[in-house]
Amino acid sequence: MVELHDSAKLLPYQLSGGMKQRTAIARALAANPKIILMDEPFAALDAITREMMQVHLKKIWAQTHKSIFFITHDVEEALLLATRVLVMSPHPGRIVKEMVNPFAPELGHYSTSQVRSSKAFVELREYLIAEIRGSHPS
Repeated sequence: MVELHDSAKLLPYQLSGGMKQRTAIARALAANPKIILMDEPFAALDAITREMMQVHLKKIWAQTHKSIFFITHDVEEALLLATRVLVMSPHPGRIVKEMVNPFAPELGHYSTSQVRSSKAFVELREYLIAEIRGSHPS
């Protein structure tokens, strides 16, 4: 499921950052949990590997239908992966916005770049950033 068949004989120090993240996802899936908690799992990855991992995660979610609680500081990443988005204020940390992601149905049908470049996506991204900063009326 995590597409590491060709790397099965590699030692841990021989794995790239993306391979290490896929290994961590495989370990989580092996326990067959109902919910998977992912706290900034792609934060340390370069942009290309991060986007590749987002695609992998969407495929895994489509195959397993597991509930994934994904924590990220990246608003675009939240909009590209989530079915629901919870926005928290910085201080004190509290939920200031909860919404169904209007792009969730499109994420399986369009490329990430198509969704990311749409006017509606850009506007929602900017709106959510304003919510996080506390400069937008709720």
